[in-house]
Amino acid sequence: MDDSVARPKALKFKEPVVDVAFSPAANLVASSLITGHVFVHRYAVEGNQRQTRGRPHKKSCRSLCFSGDGSLLYTASKDRSWQAMDVETGAEKMRVAGAHEKPLNIVKYVNEQIIATGDEAGCVKLWDVRKNKPAFSYSEHVDYISDMVSHEPKRHLLVTSGDGCLSVYDVRKAKPFQVSANQDDELLSVAVIRNGTKVVVGETDGVMGIFNYGQFGDITDRFPGHPQSIDSICKLTEDMCVTGSSDGLLRIVQLFPHKLIGVAGDHQALP
Repeated sequence: MDDSVARPKALKFKEPVVDVAFSPAANLVASSLITGHVFVHRYAVEGNQRQTRGRPHKKSCRSLCFSGDGSLLYTASKDRSWQAMDVETGAEKMRVAGAHEKPLNIVKYVNEQIIATGDEAGCVKLWDVRKNKPAFSYSEHVDYISDMVSHEPKRHLLVTSGDGCLSVYDVRKAKPFQVSANQDDELLSVAVIRNGTKVVVGETDGVMGIFNYGQFGDITDRFPGHPQSIDSICKLTEDMCVTGSSDGLLRIVQLFPHKLIGVAGDHQALP
């Protein structure tokens, strides 16, 4: 990491941070804590400024994401609830208590009408926010939901699970589009790359598995290189992404051709 490059200062909290999300519309970053607190900061090289602070959940806030226009922040919690808050004011816009039978692991914005949630038992639900109730509920997975990504051109939601499978759902239909074969390892993260032609998943053993889009039965390529699990994948460009590993390092990875470019950040061995 080049220390000569100007960048905003790190945000520090008194309790562990569980998830972060960046606004698509402004220099805002949201952080969720194990205590159920949620913070929104405006970041800049000149200095960071806290915009909102609240505790929307009684238990750990495990996941958050912004709406497409950045006006709303969705959060999901171990307390089995998810909610939407106004980013500018911090005011609650809607809440669904008891959304799943088991604690929630993730919430994902699909479009202005649909929010997706997944729990630690493998259940996935698509919520119609206009009616404030689930449109579809899926139970293909038998272990926790680890990550989701929406691929809007196909109206698909791609989901990874601790059971080792990738599932793909057409958000307009009640049954899955396809479920992959078991990859014999927990799948922890997912991203769509190469202009929608490839899907990359992060595995517990540090391997990046790659599917051809539309051929989700099994991976067609593997890229080892991470010494520990790949807990998160964030796409930078169509052939480059940042990975977050349980060894505490953020790595820049190029795909096609596959290459570890370098380390972007270090959390000192904390995942």
